[in-house]
Amino acid sequence: MEYRALGKTGMKVSVVGIETHQWSGMGGRLFSVLDIRAILARAEKSGINFIDTGECYFFHAAERLLGDALGKNRKKFIIATKFGHKSEPQRVVPAWTKEAIQKSLENSMKALNTDYIDLYQIHLNSTEDAQSIRTNISSIKEVLHEAWRTGKVRAVGICLGDNELFDTNGALLKDVAKMLDIEIVQFVYSRLAREAEKQILPFAKKHELGVIARAPLSKGYLSTRFKPTNKSYDAERMKEVEKIKETEVPAGADLSEWAIAWCASNPLVSSVVPGCSAPEQIDSTVRALKIKV
Repeated sequence: MEYRALGKTGMKVSVVGIETHQWSGMGGRLFSVLDIRAILARAEKSGINFIDTGECYFFHAAERLLGDALGKNRKKFIIATKFGHKSEPQRVVPAWTKEAIQKSLENSMKALNTDYIDLYQIHLNSTEDAQSIRTNISSIKEVLHEAWRTGKVRAVGICLGDNELFDTNGALLKDVAKMLDIEIVQFVYSRLAREAEKQILPFAKKHELGVIARAPLSKGYLSTRFKPTNKSYDAERMKEVEKIKETEVPAGADLSEWAIAWCASNPLVSSVVPGCSAPEQIDSTVRALKIKV
């Protein structure tokens, strides 16, 4: 397994990690602790040490599954989670006040069964979130500084929502970076979603930010399992995928593995975090690292 520096944090993460959003489906009822424990065992054996999760993945459901499954193995993994929202029945609402962030941090540590979080990320999903951050910036800085001072948080980052929606030019990243001492940026990045190459990746390089690339399979388009019956099916995008398969993917290579390899081939990326629902998918993720792009 290859390990890369996570910006200037001093932490080194596996070039491929695990994103846990799907673990919270149906409130986490689609997965058991034993399911997650099996995934983590395979990950540890393969050398994967980085896991990304989130506070609003259904009432901390993904965090709880992860925390219960880790048990005494907590220190074998670098765990990233997020703040800025909380789950309520049928919706997710903003939570940017000092009290809300403090509560979210405590809830995340309790769910994860840990007394510290390696990477705590500002969960920026919309322009409304950006305005809330500006309005509450003093409180956010105060909470994060105190969390860092007391050892509850090792590093602070920012997780950007879908780039094409509101952050193609990196403006929000630059604004928040000026106001808060962030060390890592996470964003959507795949062969079909390269908007970050315009401003965000150059900004990260200039300021030596760690980079976490999520959604490498582009919501399933870069996967052999994607079918025309999928709700998000787009004929034009599928034409682009077919062209990529013909001109870029090596003969015999699995499309999803190639897509992960494509992300990891960018030296600015610290870790690529595809979703994972079974131990066998860990094997597939690791195989991706053998593909030359």
